[in-house]
Amino acid sequence: MNRLFESFSQVDASTSRRYGGTGLGLAISKRIVELMDGTMWAESQEGEGSTFHFELTASEAAVPAQIDLDGGLPKLAAKRILVVDDNATNREIVSRQTRSWGMEPVAVALPSEALALIENGEHFDVAALDMLMPEMDGCELARRIRLQPNGQALPLVLLTSLAGLPQARSTEDFDVQLTKPVRASQLYNALLGVFADPEPNALPPAVDREAPETSSLRILLAEDNPVNQKVALRILEKLGYRADVASNGLEALEALERKPYDVVLMDVQMPEMDGLDASRRICARWPAESRPRIVAMTANAMIEDREACFAAGMDDYIAKPVSPEALAEALSRARA
Repeated sequence: MNRLFESFSQVDASTSRRYGGTGLGLAISKRIVELMDGTMWAESQEGEGSTFHFELTASEAAVPAQIDLDGGLPKLAAKRILVVDDNATNREIVSRQTRSWGMEPVAVALPSEALALIENGEHFDVAALDMLMPEMDGCELARRIRLQPNGQALPLVLLTSLAGLPQARSTEDFDVQLTKPVRASQLYNALLGVFADPEPNALPPAVDREAPETSSLRILLAEDNPVNQKVALRILEKLGYRADVASNGLEALEALERKPYDVVLMDVQMPEMDGLDASRRICARWPAESRPRIVAMTANAMIEDREACFAAGMDDYIAKPVSPEALAEALSRARA
C-alpha cells in the first residue's frame, strides 16, 4: 500500500504480468492533487477491492447568462436529457457536456432505472442510450421505451462503441446513432438536429432595418453543420453583419485565396480539414499583418481545447452554443 503512489513501482514487475503500464498513473494523479493543495489516498481490503480517494477545494465557476434567439431556431437550454450508461465516466462526460450547453441531464447506470423514471411520468426531451449494458442492451431499452405512452415520441440517441451493430439488432427506434468516442461537437450537432425545424438549410429572413456601420467587416463562416450555419447567420444578421459560408477547412482556404476577409469564424471539428489544421495553414500562408483574425467556434469548452485553438494560431475563442453577446464582443475585438 505504501508503494502505490511511487513512480515506476509495481507489485508484479515480471515481463509476463497480465496488466502492462509503467505505474506512473497514480504518482502523477497524486502529484496533480497535491499541486492543487489536495490530498489523495487509498483504502483496500483483501477479497473486497480497493477504493481511491482525493479531496481538494475548488471555487465555483461563473456561468455566463445565455440569450435565447427567436425565430424558431433550435435551443438546447433547459432541455432535459436522460443519459443511460453503465460506465460512470461516460455518464459524467455526457452530463458535463450537455450541462455546459444549458441542458438538464439526468444520468442513470441501469436500463431498469431509466424505464422506472419514464414509467413514473418523468418528462424528458431527449434520451442518450449506451448500446452495451447489463440487463438489456440499448436497442432493447429503446424498444421498451417506445412501448410507454410518454416514450413513443421521445427522441433517442444511440451511443455505441461497435463499428457495425449485429444484424439482429434493429436501430429503427433511434433518431441518431453516434460511434464512441463521441466528440462534443458531434453530440452537439446531433442534439441540434433533433430539435431543429424540418428545413434547417433555409436561410433566415433579412432584418428589416439599416445595418450599422460595423457591417463593413468582411466575415467568413467556416461551419459544416447546416443548423449551426443557420444559427450563426441569424445572430450575425441581428448584429448587422453579413457572412459568406464555407463547409470545411478546405473551402475556407479556397475562399481566402479568392477574396480577402477580416474575420474567419472557424468551427474546430469539420470534415475534409478541421479548423485547427486550417488555422495553421492560414498562419503559414499569410503574414500576421495581412491575414484575417481567426475566431474559434466550438462545443469543446475545456481549458485544453482553448489552449489547442490558440496553439494552432487562432486569435479568439467562442464556446457553443454561441450567444449574440459573445459573438458581438469577439467581432468588436476584431475591429479594435
